[in-house]
Amino acid sequence: MKYSVKAHMMEKTSNSKKKSGKLLGDAGEHYALSQFSFAGKYAAKMPDNWEAYDLAVETGSGLVRVSVKTRSESAGWATSRWFNFDDRKDCDWIVLIFKPTNGALRSWVIPYGLAKDLSNKPGPNRKNPSFRDLSWAKLNRKPLSAYESNWALDRELGADTDDEKPTQR
Repeated sequence: MKYSVKAHMMEKTSNSKKKSGKLLGDAGEHYALSQFSFAGKYAAKMPDNWEAYDLAVETGSGLVRVSVKTRSESAGWATSRWFNFDDRKDCDWIVLIFKPTNGALRSWVIPYGLAKDLSNKPGPNRKNPSFRDLSWAKLNRKPLSAYESNWALDRELGADTDDEKPTQR
């Protein structure tokens, strides 16, 4: 049986992309856990491949389900500045974490319903009609910019909707 070097390299590249994506996702979940803990919220990571959400967080009024999406600045990010999520997987909050090449992590902790309402709606020709996109531009404008670093899970942050530029954190 012949095994080509090209096939081996393609397989190795594919496996390393899967591993680095899993590593980035796991790191994002653990970062979110630590931030919720620093904000005085008890949080627990769900088992890998748990359906719909990644964390359970105690708010003082009960548990909430939190989905975590993590992206890094990369060649893919340069051409597609979006966070994607599946709208069939209901949760209470969504955490979007961005890891730039240089500088501090940025994160948004947004009520899931608001993220769903403000995301791009899939068109009829979309390959996966359940995938929603939230653009980088929308995250950096009100009302979503108000939810940056919202580890206290404050739902009322986006109520003021004037269009002033957000400050960098």
